[in-house]
Amino acid sequence: MKKGFLIGILLAFFLFLFGFFTNLDVFILISGGIGLGCLLVAGLLSGVFISGDKIRANFTTETSSEGQKRYNRMLTLVAVGAPNFLVAILLTMIS
Repeated sequence: MKKGFLIGILLAFFLFLFGFFTNLDVFILISGGIGLGCLLVAGLLSGVFISGDKIRANFTTETSSEGQKRYNRMLTLVAVGAPNFLVAILLTMIS
C-alpha cells in the first residue's frame, strides 16, 4: 500500500504541475480519469456495488488469504486513485 500511495502522490504531483502551468484541460481529464477509474475498481473489489446476500456468499467461499489479497489490492487502488481525484478537483477549481 505504501508503494501505491507513493505512486499516486507522485503521479498527482506531476499532473498538477503540468495542469497548473500549461492550463490545458487534458490534465484534468487524465487525473480525474485515473482517480475515478481506480476508485471504481476499488469499489468493485470491496463489494460496494452488490447486495448483502452476494457479499456473504462470496465471503463464505473465499479463503482468508484470497480475502486479504483482495483487500490489499483495494487499498492500493484507493491510495493511487484518491490523490489523483483530488488533484482533478483542485485543477477544476483553479481553472
